[in-house]
Parts: sequence; C-alpha cells; structure tokens
Amino acid sequence: MNNFKDIIIYYLLMFPAILIGTIAMVSYGVAASIWIQNIFIWIVGTVAGSVYLIRGKESNLNKINLPVSIVFIALLAFPFWFNGLDGVHRWLTLGPIQVYIASIILPFIMIHLWKLALNNREGYVAGLITLIACILFLHPDANQLTAFICASAVIMWKTVRSWMIKALSFTLTVALVILSWVFLDDLAPVPYVEQILFLVSDLGHVWFVLGVLSLILLVLPFFLSGSTISISLGVYFLMTIIGTFIGNFPMPIMGYGISPIVGYFIAITWYIKNKEASISGFPK
Repeated sequence: MNNFKDIIIYYLLMFPAILIGTIAMVSYGVAASIWIQNIFIWIVGTVAGSVYLIRGKESNLNKINLPVSIVFIALLAFPFWFNGLDGVHRWLTLGPIQVYIASIILPFIMIHLWKLALNNREGYVAGLITLIACILFLHPDANQLTAFICASAVIMWKTVRSWMIKALSFTLTVALVILSWVFLDDLAPVPYVEQILFLVSDLGHVWFVLGVLSLILLVLPFFLSGSTISISLGVYFLMTIIGTFIGNFPMPIMGYGISPIVGYFIAITWYIKNKEASISGFPK
C-alpha cells in the first residue's frame, strides 16, 4: 500500500506544466472549453490513480501476458480504419473526441517489452519493437517513432544479451526513424498544441524559463530511479518533448491534448507502484 502523501507529490509533477500551458492558452484567447480539458483530466487521473494505488494489491514485476502484445498492436493499428487527416492516421475518433493513441499506448508497451526482456524473450522483444516501429512509421509519426526507438534501445541494451539481435533491431528501426524525418507530414501546427512553449515565451523570459523547468520536472523522477524501465520511460518522454522543436508534434502535458496526459499518468502510476519493489533478479 502506498502513502497518499507520496502519491500526490508525484502526480503534482504534472501540474506546473499544465498550469503554465493553461495561462499561455488563456492569454492567447483559446476557448475555456479547450484548456479546461487538461485540468479536468489531471484531476480525474489524480483521483483515479490515488484510489488504485492505495487500494491496489502489490504487483508482480516479472508477470507477463503475451496476448497483451496483440491488443497493443491492434490499438496502434486502429487509426488506419478512420479517414485520418491529409494521409496522417494517428487518432481514434470517438464521437467529438480524438484520441492520440500512440501517446497513451507506448508507455504501456515499454513496460510490456521490459517484462518480456526480463523473461528472456529476446527475439520476441526485437520482433515486437520492429513491428511497432513499422506501424508508427506508417501513421506517420516521426516524433513518437523516435521516442519509442530511443526508449526501447535502453531496454535492448540493458536486458538483451544477443549482439546479433541488438544489431538487427537497431539497423532496421534506425532506418525507419531516419526515413520518418525525411518524409515528414505536411500538417500545419496548432499554436496551443505543438507551439505552446512559444506562446509561453511570448509571456516573458521568466515564464519561458519556468516552462522549460516544468518540462524537466516531468522526466526527472524517471532518471533519478536508476532502474532500466524507469530510465526507458524517462527517455521516451524526454524525446517526445525534444521532438516538438524539430517538427510539428504535440507538446506533451503543457500543450492542449488529454492523450499525452493519460500516457504520463500510466507511466508515473506504474513508477509509484513499483519504485520500492524488491525482487530477486530485478535489473538496474
């Protein structure tokens, strides 16, 4: 059972980025019906996550479920059933709501890959990484693809012993990453989504510095942990942030969009639940 005080501290890590992003959106004249969604999903996620962590049973870090891979792949492939936007298929359309599926599912997938690697499913891990990379390439989503490959490389390097598997996986996936940036989509950026940090900068230098610090705060706990999976998750979120400066991709947490917030909730909730776990053979 986790202490409520510890839980709320970790969930509060998101609040500065959300608050600064909201202030920038309000100053830019974005409708309240848009920016209120980030605050609402943070409140709902904090309550739901706290209840789950306080009442939930201890998890088994080594437990894996191979059919889960099929579910993850299906969810990432579902956007191809929708019309998309100018040939881009990144979203599930649920009535008036568009779900940016990769930003929700990929943290789950990183944890799943790590568990598979712990159980010596090295070939399976490499194959799954390559298949997911192909789907992200076809979305196309250079930012999520790059973040995923960088994060999965941490798992491969730390837990996969076969150099041949590492080399093959690295060669194939890096080739896809390079091609994804060469053939970027032509979607125009939405200022309060992809360019939110520039709106924050317009508020003044102090706000810009605070905005950058709030983004660093998001990834800090994952890197302080020292465990392979935590570092992997930290790399994933760090790369999604960096990618927004190179292409027109959503700035997680700070910019408008509930899907990245949900994805972060998944990662940080898993982190809180397992940060003090002590299991024989747990890799560092």
